[in-house]
Amino acid sequence: MNHLKKLNREQQSQINGGAINRCNATRPCAIGWCCDGVCRPFACIEF
Repeated sequence: MNHLKKLNREQQSQINGGAINRCNATRPCAIGWCCDGVCRPFACIEF
């Protein structure tokens, strides 16, 4: 799973649709879960 984290921030923003999906402790996701600062439709599992 670690190979997924090798994308740079620009690639991540393109994949995730930009700042709309950004989240953090003070700005939770409206839908889904916050995983590594990005909203996802599923709960992330840390290994």
